[in-house]
Amino acid sequence: MSGRRSPSPARAVRDLQNARSLLGKHLSELLHDQYYFNDEKNLRDIGFLEWRFCEREVLSMYLLSDGERVGADLLPSDTPASFEIEPNATCSWKRENLLTGLSATLLENKKVCAVEGILDSLYGQEPWLAGFRVTFETGDSLIYLNQGDDAVVLINAIPPVSVGLETRFVTSIQ
Repeated sequence: MSGRRSPSPARAVRDLQNARSLLGKHLSELLHDQYYFNDEKNLRDIGFLEWRFCEREVLSMYLLSDGERVGADLLPSDTPASFEIEPNATCSWKRENLLTGLSATLLENKKVCAVEGILDSLYGQEPWLAGFRVTFETGDSLIYLNQGDDAVVLINAIPPVSVGLETRFVTSIQ
């Protein structure tokens, strides 16, 4: 999809609406493309998330190209192609089950009960959609967050506090 990762003023509303389509669904798998450098796993960036449901539906969450915002759409994610930086320096990705990697398989087959956007704003400036919080019927939550050009996932934790940054959890964006 052309422009899939491009930020725009109106897209945050649509991205949160897409993420909220998870409500009432049972998670069957949560996949991501794990980054490897020379076959060594790099845990700093989770990359795209691909939510799969018993109903055979898919929702993808990903970072936008501006390094601050997140997006969500109803399309499957594309695993990036491997490439070589120089001889013996290879970047590659492998599709993996994120819940297994995070020891959070208890969330498999659980119903999504709440989905919120995470709005950040710096010194009272215009807020941006920096992440999503998904809460399950068990009370457990998963946060997908843009944290300085890296996608991170937090299980049953809140985003870190940064000086001068205001964080709000919202169910809609005006």
